[in-house]
Amino acid sequence: MKSDITSSKSSSVLLNLGVSLAVISLVIIGEYIFRHYVLFWMPTIGNLHVNDMISLFMAYFLLLVGIGKAMKTDWPRELAGIWHSIQASARSWNSTFWFILLVLSIGILPFFDKLFWGRFTLPMVVSPYQNSIVWLRDLAPIMAVSSLIFVNGVFVPIAEEYLWRGIIQARFLRILPAPLSIGITSVLFSFKHVLVDASWGRFLTLAAFGVICGVVARQKGWQSSAALHIFINTIATVMGLVVGLV
Repeated sequence: MKSDITSSKSSSVLLNLGVSLAVISLVIIGEYIFRHYVLFWMPTIGNLHVNDMISLFMAYFLLLVGIGKAMKTDWPRELAGIWHSIQASARSWNSTFWFILLVLSIGILPFFDKLFWGRFTLPMVVSPYQNSIVWLRDLAPIMAVSSLIFVNGVFVPIAEEYLWRGIIQARFLRILPAPLSIGITSVLFSFKHVLVDASWGRFLTLAAFGVICGVVARQKGWQSSAALHIFINTIATVMGLVVGLV
């Protein structure tokens, strides 16, 4: 009996660890291929900034559909939960502390990222083929703004929180203590950006971002961390557009 229980626990650990590592691998490989290969294979729609957002949307849409189907995710229910969390955050002060903490980390930690390893980069492998066709060049400014706000501000936060906090962190929580699960997920979340961006320039900032979202997801569910992520990304995107940083 005792050996059966031990065997069952071992199988559970291996299953949860395997699912986490599989999802991490799919996210990194999927985003890398779409943003460094598919981006250039497509005709340029307006400009490459628009193509980048389209390729990012395609990568995460396929991940959400495929992994969501494997996990039997009820998307209408999950999206309704995110909308409810957004409304609840807008009507109350419950998320104010986490919002302020995120803003402070985004404002302070980039200085240390730049100080410690801002100069370190990784080799970036991109498609040797680049499609020379350009469509809708005159609409590039409008499409760039709208695609950034929709994809970077809304869609990507939902996708990342579902994958990183809803699946990966949740699986780690089944086999590891909460602080360790949140910490590991956050470091891997940040390292994914290092690999895709080929730069260490945001490592601490995004690791801290992941910790805060991880704590919120642990306390209230990944839908709440998605709502917080949407607020931050949308505000940062709009501000970046206003001052010309994106």
